[in-house]
Amino acid sequence: MIDTANGMLVLILPVIVLSLLSAWLTTQLLRYIPVRYFDLPSIVISFNRIWAGYFVLGGIVVLQGYPFFTLVFLFLFFNFGLPLWVIDIKTGYLPNILTYPLLLLGVLFQWIMPTGNILSAMYALIFSYIGLEVITTLVEKLRRRPQMGRGDFKLIAACSAWLGIFYLPYFLGLAASLGLLHFLWLIWRGKQKVVQSIPFGPAIMCSASFWLLLSVHPN
Repeated sequence: MIDTANGMLVLILPVIVLSLLSAWLTTQLLRYIPVRYFDLPSIVISFNRIWAGYFVLGGIVVLQGYPFFTLVFLFLFFNFGLPLWVIDIKTGYLPNILTYPLLLLGVLFQWIMPTGNILSAMYALIFSYIGLEVITTLVEKLRRRPQMGRGDFKLIAACSAWLGIFYLPYFLGLAASLGLLHFLWLIWRGKQKVVQSIPFGPAIMCSASFWLLLSVHPN
């Protein structure tokens, strides 16, 4: 009985610590970045709500049998991904100060993890960014109006580094589908009267999160 309790404590303690640190970092980023970089009001979300979300996520990851090292990297991914998700929804911006570290962490993740592949990460990063840049530029010239924002390109490239080249088409396909569902939902709610741009960051992050969790699943 004592051994079981000690085992549970060993599993749950890192989740508690990582959740607290992550919640603190996320709240600070949401308060600081809109003011510092976009001259917009701070985004305030309850620390307890963010901590609870991280704790539930960490608990699920631990119960699924993910190794501790993977748990740490997943928390790092969400430490940057969640603020990007919220800031894009609230402001329409995807700040480089979050996107670039997310990209570098993705390359580091592929380099350090036993199942990682640094070449796969680099190929995915390059192909995703250059491919989207070329396609979007051509469409913009044909339609003579802006299409996807370059912040979306950078975020896609950053997430692609985490996923590698194999998951790239699945990642892009799910992100596009979620973006379309978001757009249709706004139309249904009566908030999208004409064809306009919508924040694509949340769809990108949701798709990347799903495929990342699947790609590193221990089973």
